Amino acid sequence: MDVDGYTMWITGGSLVLIAPQVSEPERRHALGSLGQAQRHADESMVSRFDQHRRWYRAYCNALGQHGWRVTHSCQQVETAGGRTLLSPTQPLLLWLASQHGELGEVLELCIDSLAQNPRVLAQLSCCALQVEHSTTRLMLELGVLGPGSQLSLCSIALETSAVLGSDWLKAPLAGATLRGDLYFQSLMAEPAPELLDAGRDGFVRVSGNYGPGRTLH
Repeated sequence: MDVDGYTMWITGGSLVLIAPQVSEPERRHALGSLGQAQRHADESMVSRFDQHRRWYRAYCNALGQHGWRVTHSCQQVETAGGRTLLSPTQPLLLWLASQHGELGEVLELCIDSLAQNPRVLAQLSCCALQVEHSTTRLMLELGVLGPGSQLSLCSIALETSAVLGSDWLKAPLAGATLRGDLYFQSLMAEPAPELLDAGRDGFVRVSGNYGPGRTLH
């Protein structure tokens, strides 16, 4: 599968795969909007970790204020005790693959690349993880920005007593270590007619080389 031209970027606690057909202004607007929407939700005095549902509502509202129209939104809550094993990125990859079947392998390769990049992984961890005593809270979003600035996003929020290592993106968590509820969210959005200025960057590009025909630029 030819994955040349696909790039993955970090903005706040979000990982976004950008299709090669997306222009630089479109990319900057999307990533800037996501980063600003997260900061807006953070500044509303609601913790993305402790009060996740309220935080996510504020985040979605802020996306609308930054020039995005949400065309699909779904939230699911389930008891953590019902899981035997759970890798944080597994349900996110499954949902995105259901929406973008041709990108399943590309997304997997990008996650592998990120997991091998300590500097970039540390930046993501600052927004995606909260460690307090013997508890780690995780809130991670994964998305795809396709042609025409069509945006697909899904996220997971969970709490675990496990000590997370450098492989936390892919390492399975034992169900016995999960606490409380698991939150899954998905949304699809498109640019509103009145696109707003995305402001300054707050994102980092993830790159890696996978041999002939598998270079992520």
